[in-house]
Amino acid sequence: MIPFFSILIPTRNRYETLQYAILTVLNQNFQSFELIIADNSDEETVQDYKLISKNFDDSRIKYCRPSTVLAMSDNYEFAVSQAIGEYIIIFGDDDGLVANSLEKIFAIIKKTKANIVSWARVEYSWPDRIPQQYSNLLVIPYVARTGVINSKKYIKRIISYRNDYSDYRYLPMFYNSAISKNLVKSLKEKTGRVFNAFSPDIYSGYAFAHLEKEYITIGQPLSINGVSSKSNGAAQLNEDNLKKADFIKLNSQSTIKWPQSIPEIPTIYLNIIEPFVQLTSFFPELKKYISKKKMYKNTIDNLESVSENDLEEKVKKILASAENDKPLYKWVVNYLSTRNLKVSLPLQFDLDNKIGFDGSHLVLDGSKFGLKNVYDVSLFINDLFGNLKSTDYTKPTYLSLTTRFKKAIALILKER
Repeated sequence: MIPFFSILIPTRNRYETLQYAILTVLNQNFQSFELIIADNSDEETVQDYKLISKNFDDSRIKYCRPSTVLAMSDNYEFAVSQAIGEYIIIFGDDDGLVANSLEKIFAIIKKTKANIVSWARVEYSWPDRIPQQYSNLLVIPYVARTGVINSKKYIKRIISYRNDYSDYRYLPMFYNSAISKNLVKSLKEKTGRVFNAFSPDIYSGYAFAHLEKEYITIGQPLSINGVSSKSNGAAQLNEDNLKKADFIKLNSQSTIKWPQSIPEIPTIYLNIIEPFVQLTSFFPELKKYISKKKMYKNTIDNLESVSENDLEEKVKKILASAENDKPLYKWVVNYLSTRNLKVSLPLQFDLDNKIGFDGSHLVLDGSKFGLKNVYDVSLFINDLFGNLKSTDYTKPTYLSLTTRFKKAIALILKER
């Protein structure tokens, strides 16, 4: 019997978090799913999976390994090739599903027949996250909109790096969306493969949004985006040289290459824009969404550096990436001369001063509630939000806040 959901967890050398990600799936009350573990780990660590797999005697788990170690996007591609379910959900090995979320997602799909159902997600920093001041951070979206998103307008806001609700995390990415197998097949037919960027999750969000034109989003968080000490994204931004070296080495062996039209610098903005630039090579109509000058302006305006040498090297990369476009290069040189760039360290984060409700998110220190892993968070969030009320998901509406505000106040008071 074909399962309704294919839940895919690509993993690489992170069994200590993977075991809890698996638990968030097996704990679901909705049963029609397969769980695919796409293990891209080094051979010497595979024995660790055999140790944790003893705890999961479940026929719905499909364990598979590629024939050789792959780049991140290529392992995602491999994982998708193993899926047979009607809808596909992918998340990382330190992420997870909120308890009882599959049942809610299934009900929405059956009611709307949508190819995409997307949702808000919780941001969770594992206790071992680096830098340490972020550890145990729990950011819960509390005033997120339920309704239909216009894909074109939203994509334009994100790539322009505007602050008016243009958060890339609300794109219909595999990480926070259930995507029909027919839509996945359509993307592959048009582009040759499902993932064509260094950031496969963000790429999938742009691609599916563009194909579907509009999509349903649910304001209630139904999944958890975990960040641990071994997360790829955190490693790139936190100068984890060993993790970065592994990421770079595997990417060099992939057919996916960094686009020459933008500088290859580890910044949040470029991590967001790179997948979009890659997508424009398959859908040229997207190129008119943003000019090259605007991309370079955003890159320069949001440049961070840890030293004068670091700043100098990043400016060199910016100039080198623009030099084949003479008018653009001239503009970049002129714009750099007006900016008077200085060493700009990332903003320091103080968890104690962030605790509370900021108007849209509830921010907590997970350790104060005994939360040690993503599975604990899965149960905690389900208890906090409860059941998702039935509504017309094709019309904008807002989730009732009264009960949640009462719980939020109680949680904040308890934590303090």
